[in-house]
Amino acid sequence: MATEEVIELSGLPPYTAMLSSQFQACPRLLYNLFDPTVGDGDLDVNHHSDKVLDMRGDRIHREFKVKNVEELHNLTKALLNKPMLFDTELAYQRTEQLMDCNIGARLTGFFVVLVNTTDPRIRQLLTHRLVQAMQYMQEGKNFCLKLNFGASMKQWFSENVDREEAGCLTSRYNTDYGSMTIWVTNCSTPSTEFCGTMLCLCYLFCPPSLLIGVPCCLAHKLYRKVTCIDKKQDFSNLPITLLRTRTHTVSNRIRCALPNPSAPQRRTQPLSGQRQGHPRQGHPSRKRSELLSNDELDQTL
Repeated sequence: MATEEVIELSGLPPYTAMLSSQFQACPRLLYNLFDPTVGDGDLDVNHHSDKVLDMRGDRIHREFKVKNVEELHNLTKALLNKPMLFDTELAYQRTEQLMDCNIGARLTGFFVVLVNTTDPRIRQLLTHRLVQAMQYMQEGKNFCLKLNFGASMKQWFSENVDREEAGCLTSRYNTDYGSMTIWVTNCSTPSTEFCGTMLCLCYLFCPPSLLIGVPCCLAHKLYRKVTCIDKKQDFSNLPITLLRTRTHTVSNRIRCALPNPSAPQRRTQPLSGQRQGHPRQGHPSRKRSELLSNDELDQTL
C-alpha cells in the first residue's frame, strides 16, 4: 500500500508572498521552497508540481466537492500535508475629507502566495474544521466549509500601504476579491455573491424588480440554512514573509505614500511600479534570494 508523501515544510513561514511580476520572471525561487528538484530550466509559471496544491486561476480550482468519506479523507490528507499556491489581487482604498470634498486613494498589488498548512497556527484551525466536515459527512448531513486564507494578506497589505493616522479620515476599505478562499462541500456552495450582484443590477436598472428580487434572495437564504450547514474559517493575524529576487532591489516598493490631500488632482500609484523621483540608494542587488520578515521589510521600505 502506497504511503502519503510528507513534504518537509517545517522551515517555512506561514505565508510567503512574491510580487507577481517577479514570480513570472523567476518562478523557480518560490517553487524551490517546497520542491528542490525544480531547476533553472523549469521557468514556466505554469510548471506543475505534485508537491503543491495549485489554487491559482478561476474559482473552480478552489472548489472541492466530495462524494463520500474516502474522498474527504484523501482531500484532508492533501490539505494538511501539502502547501497551497495562490495568486491574488489586493486592493486598498482610503478616503479623507478635506474642506467640503472627499479625497480618495486606491492602491492595488498582485502577489503569488505560498501557504504553509503545516504551520501549527494554521494546522490547528484547519484540522478542527476538517474534522467537523468529516463528522457531518459520516452523519449524512449536507455541509459547506469555507476556508478564507486571504484575511492575513489583507491585513498585511493595508498595514504596509497605510500606517499614518489621519484626523479627517472618513473610510478605509480593503479586499482580496476572494481569490484565496477555498470551499469543501458535499452539496453546493452558497450563492450569496450571486444574490448580491442581482440585487445591485435590479436597483440600478429596474428598481421595481427589487420587490421580487429581495424576497427571492431571502427565501434562498432560508432554504440554504435549513438544508445545509455552512461553516467559515478565517486565517488572520499570521505573519507574511516577502520573497524578493536577486535582481530586484527595494525600489519595487510594497508600501506607497498616499496622495497629498492638498493636491488638486489625484493619481493612483500601482504597487508593481517604480517609485517616481530619484532612485533609492544604499540597497545593492543581492547574490541570492532572500526572505524578508515584517521587521526587515519595515527597515528596507
